[in-house]
Amino acid sequence: MTTDCDVLIAGAGPAGAALALALSPLALRVCLADAAPDPTADTPDRRALALALGSQRILAGLDAWPALVPLATPISAIAVTQRGWPGVTRLDARAVREPALGYVVGDRALQRALLARLTDCPVQRLPAAVGAITPDGERLEVTLATANGSPQRLTTRLLVAADGSGSAVCRLAGLATQQRELPDSVLLAHLHTDRPHHGVAHERFADGRALALLPAPGACDYTLVWTLPHARAADLAALPPSIVAPMLQDVLGWRAGRVRRLDQMRCVPLREQWLTQATGTRLLAIGNAANTLHPIAAQGFNSGLRDVATVAELLAGARRADDDPGSDTLLAAYQRRREADWRRLRLATGWLPRLFENPAPPQAAARSLALAALDLCGPLKRHLMRRAMGLHGPQGPLQRGRWP
Repeated sequence: MTTDCDVLIAGAGPAGAALALALSPLALRVCLADAAPDPTADTPDRRALALALGSQRILAGLDAWPALVPLATPISAIAVTQRGWPGVTRLDARAVREPALGYVVGDRALQRALLARLTDCPVQRLPAAVGAITPDGERLEVTLATANGSPQRLTTRLLVAADGSGSAVCRLAGLATQQRELPDSVLLAHLHTDRPHHGVAHERFADGRALALLPAPGACDYTLVWTLPHARAADLAALPPSIVAPMLQDVLGWRAGRVRRLDQMRCVPLREQWLTQATGTRLLAIGNAANTLHPIAAQGFNSGLRDVATVAELLAGARRADDDPGSDTLLAAYQRRREADWRRLRLATGWLPRLFENPAPPQAAARSLALAALDLCGPLKRHLMRRAMGLHGPQGPLQRGRWP
């Protein structure tokens, strides 16, 4: 029984484009489908992505990193503090003998770099969205909805859902979704201070909520990610920046300097959802389609790239053995290899906000002491840093920056 492709990837965002690029040298027939137009140089970034060092190595293995070097800001250190208390934990890349803990890059810039690399690869691009899925023995029949309204049908041996949070593909496949209700939104903004950041990011906890400053390309520029109750975030986003800036300064303190300018404010409601099982009949999900996480640990896209690395390595093995890329064995191996990481991330993003939510002085004092104690405990701090950098556990060839 013939098929049109071996692997159909639904979604050409950063995760889907990275997987298509990873599969391109494997002598597989790969199609990448997305109805949305590719971002142009004028398309603004929707958010800043904090790439862990392990993610940077995956992108280097895909030969996509050189184009991103001028656009990426290294994170040399992270300072974790709590408003009104002196305890601080400082995570420094020099402590683990690495050039950086990670890098900050715009999501659209990353997507453009990956799609540009695909132009020279044997991957078929389809300007369409998945509209229906029908199992047919050793393949899936997929109906694509095109821009002109006429359906296009093709067959594939494996369908990969990379179409983001609330995945339409996963819904069509009947995969069960769980979710955790979140009372918060994030206020995103661009921030300019009077002090160079030198690559230092800040994680600040105040009033039971988290605030992050990610270093941006300008010497004194940051991207602000401020978690707030829905109504509060919406109210602040509607105010003039000149009014919000002093409020932000009061929460930040002075570690990053004086806030000189605040602009590009917008409010985005948070959602957290995940698949009970990230695989179905000849189908698997990666990235936000499989797990949409609270941004507090900045691990969402990093987890998605580890999904990409795992799928690529499993399909490379299947290709070498001339095995079916959509077999139950391969799907079970993907679920097994990724499940522990997903579970840890869901646990961490669940308890971290709760850890800082009680502002009462006894609890705040205990947290301050804990931050100070962690800063003095080198071995534990290095272990946590390497885990957050995606350098823990076995590293496959793509995660070591060598591919295929």
